[in-house]
Amino acid sequence: MFTSVISGFFRRRILQPILNLLKQGMTPHKLAVTVALGTVVGVVPALGVTTVMGTALAARFRLNIAATVLISYLVQPLQLILLIPFVKAGIYLLGLNELKLSLDEMISMFRMDWLEALNQLWFANLAGILVWALLALPVGVLLYYLLLPLLHKVLPKPDAVADVPAAKAQV
Repeated sequence: MFTSVISGFFRRRILQPILNLLKQGMTPHKLAVTVALGTVVGVVPALGVTTVMGTALAARFRLNIAATVLISYLVQPLQLILLIPFVKAGIYLLGLNELKLSLDEMISMFRMDWLEALNQLWFANLAGILVWALLALPVGVLLYYLLLPLLHKVLPKPDAVADVPAAKAQV
């Protein structure tokens, strides 16, 4: 019973919205760009900015805003998983003081000097955003080129969709 509840939730909340987006008549190119952009924006190591960033970029590139935001929401577990690796890579790249980033260490940092703790965590997060920014374009382009052939196979051909109403009109 528990498995059926989970599969029903997965089908209703994740699979069906994605299938609905695929049925909206988006071209494989636009859908590949949308998925790549939503994925890259969805893993930015700054909590709370994915919706605004995804909306702004989708509007700028005339993509489906809802699809971009949905994809960014679907990859948000990756955002949480990649947050610390991005920050650690940024700290290493910029040569900042090493942070353990454990809960006990952060509590002790705030107890000693909360202003300095905020300062260190702020710079560490900015370093993580820098690493994300360096990787965002190459990863987005790679995702686009990986998804494009797949979407060409999965999505209906524009000619086939256009021919269906014409065939019905002749009958």
